[in-house]
Amino acid sequence: MSQHEVVEKLETGFKKFNDKFTNLLEENQRIKQHNKNLQEKNQEISRTNLELNEKNQEISRTNLELNKKYQEISRNNSKLIEENEKILRINNDLKEKFQNINEQFEKLQKDLNLEKQKNKEIQRLEVISQNLEKNLKILEVDEIDINTINAFKENNEQKNCNINNNSTTFASNCSKDIRIVVGLDFGVTYSGFSYCHVNNQNICTNCEWPGETSSSKTNTVLQYDDEYINVLCWGAEALRVRPKRKNRKQNSKPVELFKLYLGDLPDNLKPKLPIDYKKAITDYLREIGKLIKENISRNWQGIDYFKNVLLVLTIPAEYSETDKVIMRQCVYNANLIEDIYSGKLQFATECKFDFRNKAFIT
Repeated sequence: MSQHEVVEKLETGFKKFNDKFTNLLEENQRIKQHNKNLQEKNQEISRTNLELNEKNQEISRTNLELNKKYQEISRNNSKLIEENEKILRINNDLKEKFQNINEQFEKLQKDLNLEKQKNKEIQRLEVISQNLEKNLKILEVDEIDINTINAFKENNEQKNCNINNNSTTFASNCSKDIRIVVGLDFGVTYSGFSYCHVNNQNICTNCEWPGETSSSKTNTVLQYDDEYINVLCWGAEALRVRPKRKNRKQNSKPVELFKLYLGDLPDNLKPKLPIDYKKAITDYLREIGKLIKENISRNWQGIDYFKNVLLVLTIPAEYSETDKVIMRQCVYNANLIEDIYSGKLQFATECKFDFRNKAFIT
């Protein structure tokens, strides 16, 4: 082999060696870079691991606190269970006491009802006593005419007869002077009246009222002056009244529902009135009484109202003797009967009055 060939081989080998060395250097550089990257990742992982350890410690502390709270809640729950059992025992005791109180209340209610019955009986006896006093005054008169004797009988019979008995005749309750029978329906919200001659089969129902016509009843309402002394108008007209002057405000308001003060309605359900309910009842009966008298005078001549007219006033069946006494007093004060004990006033409850047969029927 010549020297030239040797040199070429050496050059070729050197070149190959140089290429390999270059490749090794590049590979080494890549390995270093990769190692650097791995170190950075390792550091990042270390930091992350450190953070996770801190968070784990924080979670451990939180878990410890939650365990303490859970234990505390468990203790509180146990206490609440004990308190609840205690409250249940107290509640059972209260139920027993309430039952005892309720039994005592029912007993007191029965006693109260008995007391009310006794009071009603006493009131009835007081009315009878007043009637006896009235009758005694009549007996003290030296000369007693036939009409006085009839009034005496009517007064006793009216207070002792039961109008619910079938076919209680007119003759046994009223004098023979009666020629006109008036039925007055005095209601809470509406009122009306009918009338009939004892010798006539026709029953007349009033359908003409102040401020309206063609109605069998009118409103049970009153309109007073500003001082609630004088009645300005009544019935449906009282609901339509307006102040006469625009600049003058009318202070009074219509008065109504005053009949609710009679009967057993609780006080908290009764309406508030600007006047005494007895005055309102009396004033309304007086106004409707004027219309009754006008109708009788217009239809029949020569009728003496206090002598020839029987007034039958409807009242609820539950009215007590006291309510009846109050109603009779209001009728008397309204100038619809001449004497407060007059037999010319009769009360009709749930039964009806037969105008044609002059008797109460059931």
